[in-house]
Amino acid sequence: MLKELYHLISGRRRSMLLSMFLPTFLFGDIFDADAASQRTYQPTQAQRRLEAQRRLQNQRIAEIRRQNAARNAAKAAAARTADTAARAAAPKLRYTWIKSQRYILLRDIAKFYGLSLVHTKTGAVLRGAAKVDLYYNKRLASIDGVTVYFTTPPVLRGSNAYLNEKDLLLVLDPVLRGKALAKYPVRTIMIDPGHGGTDKGAAGAGGRLLEKNLNLSMALKLRAALRKLGFQVIMTRGADSTLSLQGRAELCKKYKPDLFISIHCNAAAQKTISGIETFAMTPNGCASSNDSKPGNSTGTGNSFDKNNYRMAYEIQKALLKNTKAEDRGVKHARFFVLRNASCPAVLIETGFISNLRESALLNRADYQAKIVNAIVTGVLNYRASYR
Repeated sequence: MLKELYHLISGRRRSMLLSMFLPTFLFGDIFDADAASQRTYQPTQAQRRLEAQRRLQNQRIAEIRRQNAARNAAKAAAARTADTAARAAAPKLRYTWIKSQRYILLRDIAKFYGLSLVHTKTGAVLRGAAKVDLYYNKRLASIDGVTVYFTTPPVLRGSNAYLNEKDLLLVLDPVLRGKALAKYPVRTIMIDPGHGGTDKGAAGAGGRLLEKNLNLSMALKLRAALRKLGFQVIMTRGADSTLSLQGRAELCKKYKPDLFISIHCNAAAQKTISGIETFAMTPNGCASSNDSKPGNSTGTGNSFDKNNYRMAYEIQKALLKNTKAEDRGVKHARFFVLRNASCPAVLIETGFISNLRESALLNRADYQAKIVNAIVTGVLNYRASYR
């Protein structure tokens, strides 16, 4: 039957029919598969449920972020409002010009720190959370019983008392306000025993007691005490070796400590002089405590003027409490190691080796321990002052 049909159909028609039906007979499965691949994908119920959960989670995250952003914006606005209110409420510091320098009205300074002001015949007293004694035409003053030195004396003009602006910013403010200080870390401390080797420093009675040896003895004890508290300690010299001032400054620059403490003993031609004094770097354009004329010799140490003075104050305060020595004050000087320090730095004159009684004390282990413990206390109090 098929054979007959095949012969009945003409050649041309036969070719057309073969081109239409033969692919279906031969490749029908392939075309069915291609058609199936073009069908619309339908997710399962579990997939739809998972997708809904994912959308809900994203919505919750977006809502939490929106709430956090709104909360942070409200806090920032409140902080700005409080800051504006604080600035508006803060007393204005009025001033006058004296010899081309700005002097701040003492009455406004007292108000700024929340202290009362009482005038005396020779000066003024600020009382409250702290007690500050000032004397007209004298650089010497005291803060909570510790002697400090201003760079210029407070002055009285008519009924108004004034304090030099630099003394407010670089002496009074660092001691009264921790917020005035830069928050440097205090982890590594460099101890500098003054003199050494061929440089003997000052000598005690008869020349047998040498400053270089006392300085090293106290420095080694200080190193041990600080290490027990977890500080890293670097010594400029750990033995009786000669080291120049430049060499000490270069070590400070090389190791980049957080604090630099130079230990010395004092000496004077007048053998009755005694006491402890602690020095910080003199601010630019100011007179050192033992000089009357301002100087313009500056160095890297001036980058830390406020922190220098606060650390010197805390160490002097602790030394006086521990030793009961005479208070010679927190002073300014342009000593080489202070001027070239790359971190907050102080130089401590622990006592007068030229004084018979004080030199005997300095040579005693128990008195050295008092000095060392006081320096440690001063460092800890300095660090705590701006935390």
